[in-house]
Amino acid sequence: MTPVGAVMVVGGGIAGMQASLDLADQGFKVYLVETKSAIGGKMAQLDKTFPTNDCAMCTISPKLVEVGRHPNIQVMTETEVLDIQGRAGDFTAYLEHHPRYVDPNKCVSCGDCVKVCPVEATWQESDGITVIDYDWCIGCRYCEAACPYWARRFNFAQPEIPEGQLNPKMSYL
Repeated sequence: MTPVGAVMVVGGGIAGMQASLDLADQGFKVYLVETKSAIGGKMAQLDKTFPTNDCAMCTISPKLVEVGRHPNIQVMTETEVLDIQGRAGDFTAYLEHHPRYVDPNKCVSCGDCVKVCPVEATWQESDGITVIDYDWCIGCRYCEAACPYWARRFNFAQPEIPEGQLNPKMSYL
């Protein structure tokens, strides 16, 4: 019997990743929805696990790689579930994808944007992910100018200007 339909897994921690892998291996298309900027959850922040004192990253790293490479899993970070309508097996989920202003396909976490931020609104977490706090950002766009990979874009969210009229050399705040 061939699986029909798709599955949404909410939460990209160790349990969400394992559930996604199990379902994807059965042939389902899986949408893994995570509100944070990366999957891994709390376990990715730990050094050791209780009660065995095993290395947490030794456990989670292979799963992170497997989830990222699995053809049946689409990871949706910075995404929030707004509403679910319908019933089990036949539902519609309404999601809000928050803009990250960084193109994840281009950013290599080089840190050049962090070095030039005059108000320290941009920093790198211990896991290497670049974070931008737009409550502190003054809009100077030094980070855009410093990025050698053209990954920092203030208009990376869906622009309100028709795509044909966008100038790729211009930033839209």
